[in-house]
Amino acid sequence: MKKNLILLNSVLLFGIAGLLFTGCSDDDTTGPVITLIGSDPHTISLNTTSVSDPGATAEDDEDGTVAVTSDWSSTNPNVNLTGTYIITYSAVDAAGNVGEETRTVIVKNDADYLVGSYNVAETGSPSWVQSITASTTVNNRIIFSKFANYTNNGSIYAQVIGSTVELPTSQTANGIGASGCTHIFTPGGAGSAITQVSGKYTFSVKFSDEQQAGGAGCTATNAVPYEDVFTQQ
Repeated sequence: MKKNLILLNSVLLFGIAGLLFTGCSDDDTTGPVITLIGSDPHTISLNTTSVSDPGATAEDDEDGTVAVTSDWSSTNPNVNLTGTYIITYSAVDAAGNVGEETRTVIVKNDADYLVGSYNVAETGSPSWVQSITASTTVNNRIIFSKFANYTNNGSIYAQVIGSTVELPTSQTANGIGASGCTHIFTPGGAGSAITQVSGKYTFSVKFSDEQQAGGAGCTATNAVPYEDVFTQQ
């Protein structure tokens, strides 16, 4: 009888030990699954002042909902510089398994739809071709490659204001044109509204052109008003 009790106790002990061993075995090798909140890719207008991470959630097959962290910071994405940024989201379960997901964030100039080559017409001058680029640091700013048909004149810019394109301030261009003179371009108000026909944009820019004295053949002139009409190629 005593031998039977000892044998029974041994079986019970081994059984309990086996259960404990089984319960403590670490067979969780699956990381949490992360679900992004909001769009991917996610687009932000350049210079936006109030931007926050849309965030994400994570669910683990063993632990349920777990916390999510991301590398979204003041420089990723940099809202003051156009570009494509990758945000990484991470979550860790109790067993140390890591789940990751990424989101593409695009910081864009809202005026980049006007980027391209244009035929430009100006009263009293033959038409010419120039290109427009979008500023990488100032939203709704575009930059002309050959403003007013002067060579070496690729720094004059304008702002898209509502449906028109305007010089936001007087701008000085040094050493432009065949004579390398200095010119001051002054805003002339709103030109014709931006229109689109068959996928091509048309608009005009009003300004005054005043040449400054100095250098070979550079005599001072009065400010002369112009309106350049841009038609996308």
